[in-house]
Amino acid sequence: MFENLLSRIRHLPASGFNEKGPLSADVYAIRGETAWWIFDVGACDEAADFINSLPCEVSADESSAGDSIAGESRDGTARRLQRNIVISHFHRDHFFNLPRVHFDNLYVGRETFRHCDETIRALGTRGCSRSSSSSVTVVESPLQFDDGIRVQIMPIPNSHAKGSLVFVVGDAPARGSSDAPSRGVRDSIAFLGDSTYPTVGHNGPDSYNAQLLLEQIRFLKSLDAKSFIMSHRRFLPREKDTVIQFLEGIYEHRKLGENLIFEF
Repeated sequence: MFENLLSRIRHLPASGFNEKGPLSADVYAIRGETAWWIFDVGACDEAADFINSLPCEVSADESSAGDSIAGESRDGTARRLQRNIVISHFHRDHFFNLPRVHFDNLYVGRETFRHCDETIRALGTRGCSRSSSSSVTVVESPLQFDDGIRVQIMPIPNSHAKGSLVFVVGDAPARGSSDAPSRGVRDSIAFLGDSTYPTVGHNGPDSYNAQLLLEQIRFLKSLDAKSFIMSHRRFLPREKDTVIQFLEGIYEHRKLGENLIFEF
């Protein structure tokens, strides 16, 4: 069923603030063998409906066709796909819908966790259950999963929002391959959220922190990803080198003795 990585991705575009709804970030859902991996949940009704309506029942016929071996139970009946959510950062347009969507596993940065409502924080602090299996993981170091695709969740240095996460998905090595899970990736995409954007100057100009920007450039160079996708740019994968060169151009505008970059 899945010809390549892009064929696994569903996308709900970002929407601007208007009289009918709030500013809402792009929402991406990537189909793995056992779960939908969802990056950001938006803030509008349409985004919540998009996530809650993702098809989570895998039929035996679909499994036998090779779509999802893990989707079939031992007795050959349908099995439920989980919903695993990754939140890029704590700004309202990216995470506001969390209390309105159904999830099995939630991955957030420390700052985003602080902004979650009490019910969701309880999942991560006391082991309470929103459902029989819901859980929250606060991500402070890189995580990696093999779900028919390779999934990575990592903190990313940036000026835009403290505690931001980057979400990387890639085609996993073919079954029976001798390649390690972190090697042999044929295609890969890094979802960067708003992390390449500056700090929003609500009462002044936008700015980049020079030290954080340098750390971010080094981090992005180290990523095993061929393409980058930024939020609020629609579904337009950009070449890794192009994004890095853009950020390096901003870094060149730094001035001696000043930690903030205002000209870009």
